[in-house]
Amino acid sequence: MSRAKTKIYVDGFVKPGFEKILQTFKYNLDQGLERGGAFAAYYKGELVANVWGGTADGKSGVFWKKDSLPCFYSTTKSMSAVVIAHLVDRGLLNYAEKVKTYWPEFAQNGKESVSLEQLISNQAGVAACDEKFQMAMVQDNPNKLGEILAKQRPLWKPGTNHGYHPITFALYLDQIVRRVDPKRRSLGLYFKEEIADPFDLEFYIGLPKSLYYRAPRVVMMKKFDVADYIANFKGDLKILEMTSDNPTDFRSVRRMNDPDIRCLPVGSVCGHGTAEAVAKFHGILGNGGVHEGKRMLSTESIRRIQEMKVGGFDLSFSMDGMWSLGTMVFPVFEDGKKMTMFGHGGYGGQMGLADSHYKVGLAYATNHLDATSRAGADADKRWPSIGTFYLPIAGALPAQREHGLPVEKRPLKAVIKLQKA
Repeated sequence: MSRAKTKIYVDGFVKPGFEKILQTFKYNLDQGLERGGAFAAYYKGELVANVWGGTADGKSGVFWKKDSLPCFYSTTKSMSAVVIAHLVDRGLLNYAEKVKTYWPEFAQNGKESVSLEQLISNQAGVAACDEKFQMAMVQDNPNKLGEILAKQRPLWKPGTNHGYHPITFALYLDQIVRRVDPKRRSLGLYFKEEIADPFDLEFYIGLPKSLYYRAPRVVMMKKFDVADYIANFKGDLKILEMTSDNPTDFRSVRRMNDPDIRCLPVGSVCGHGTAEAVAKFHGILGNGGVHEGKRMLSTESIRRIQEMKVGGFDLSFSMDGMWSLGTMVFPVFEDGKKMTMFGHGGYGGQMGLADSHYKVGLAYATNHLDATSRAGADADKRWPSIGTFYLPIAGALPAQREHGLPVEKRPLKAVIKLQKA
């Protein structure tokens, strides 16, 4: 493992042919686009890049390390989606089934006909709660939290619209997992025992306090103009207000610096892990659900979780969004063909992506959050590493080598563009 020459601390490795990744990562740090982060990539089941650099804690001068455990925020939803897919594979859940089948109390206030598919694809209208609650209840009092979630009235008629569920997404899924799992495990514990441990993934839904010292300190890259954001917000302002104010113990992403928040098993935002682990996880998905002969998900589940279920203007995001069964879908236009990447973005610049066409898994992590960062493969200036990753793969593919063309992946941000492509 060699340390790259740069003005800012950088370490890690790239396989021959992938040097452009390290160059791009170094450039981001040298130019101040990034101040601390990591990037990792898997290709056909093999780790081909794992780089990190910058500061994990600017106040103490601690650098990023190979085993740093950043918070991936909403990228954690990829893991939560796979937990549900895993239970579907076991025959314990069915996406087409109504949620009330598994959780009778859920059938209140207009939610009687909500299916699991609608809930997990952000169509159920339960993006926020009227009643105040604390995120800590998922650990301290999950039964009471379940009562609050069950009686919430949808913010729109389920199935008629869609809007991102920033926190409630996995809180609802956690309640379902606890009811259908024969061992009555939480979503976080199910992930650990059925997915993380068997596949040697150092990723925790809720960071153990004993590992807090490895978590980079969360800081904001620049001041966020809230007034300007609200003035230009085209979604539902009521939802924005509700999600900003509730849960009451997580009104700022910087609350993640509190070990009492980091440790919570909330599959919406509290996932911590190495960039290598997140890349490996998505690499397994991109590789058909198999790693070293061991299967994580069935081929049918892999197909389902990258198939767009709903798209268009998102009431919570105030922008176009495309969703599958808990994952974000990133249609791309490559050499005249429409293809798909899938995974999930995370607040401030986190990303986990799977690419079934090339059998790829990618991860980007940063503790220097940019509130203007938006999920999309070219939406954050720090993400060119994702694009440069594909250059050596292009040279390795017979069809590409014959024509001497690089792989071009142009994200299609809007559904209308996808339809016209």
